[in-house]
Amino acid sequence: MAIITISRGTFGGGKAVAEALAKHMNYICVSREMLIKRAAKIFEVPEEKLRNSILQAPGPLGLHAAENIINVKYVRTAILELGREHHYNMVYHGFAGQLLLQGVPRLLRVKIIAGMEYRIEHAMHNKELSREQAIDHIQEMDKDRAHWGRTVWGVEVNDPASFDLVINLDHITIHGAAKIIAKTLEQEAFQNREEDHEVFEDELTIARVWAALTLNKPTRSVRIQVRCCRGHVTISGDVGSHKMMAAVTGIAEQVEGVKSVNNTISVGSNWLW
Repeated sequence: MAIITISRGTFGGGKAVAEALAKHMNYICVSREMLIKRAAKIFEVPEEKLRNSILQAPGPLGLHAAENIINVKYVRTAILELGREHHYNMVYHGFAGQLLLQGVPRLLRVKIIAGMEYRIEHAMHNKELSREQAIDHIQEMDKDRAHWGRTVWGVEVNDPASFDLVINLDHITIHGAAKIIAKTLEQEAFQNREEDHEVFEDELTIARVWAALTLNKPTRSVRIQVRCCRGHVTISGDVGSHKMMAAVTGIAEQVEGVKSVNNTISVGSNWLW
């Protein structure tokens, strides 16, 4: 079991590495656009809304922040479902894959980097831009992604500590990079263990519960926390009424993978002061 996420700067070569690796490993190769299409179909949300939530931070004063978070949770649920469907044999390339899959065991987080000239050349070729336009486009995209990471996840998306492996395409070929990643997967840290399946299933169950609650209008904005251990879900937090508390429990109990629900929600306590 090993899901690989490949992050890169705009036109940094990550897509080509991901495709070469997936072919070498006989894994499914999933792009951000493929993931958004799947999430849009499952949750009946326009692709543009999901795409904006993944690429753009909430506006000033947190405008649309709640909707952004909900959409990000939909995308996380979709990528977890894909991972399970393909027995964890998946390469994902796209922005913030390592963040969308936080908590997943045996996750190999790869960062592909390349010098500015490499990126400019690819931007000019793929987008049919002038050199000046390519530079502006790359810088703007990098700025937006950094801002999104800080605002939505509270992290620096380019921090090397967020990755297990960093590869520079200025010095290594696409196929060479794919071979390095495949070799890394042979390390003990990425070998399959039975307990890893349980952890993955719990993460998927939590995501499904969140999705079910947000798809239900009365519970869409509840302020709760969801935990899961071997299918046994614990829900904590505060809601405004006993009716809402019962609704949250009822919805969670119907979610695939949920064996039991322990409701520790408080009613109205966040209003007392």
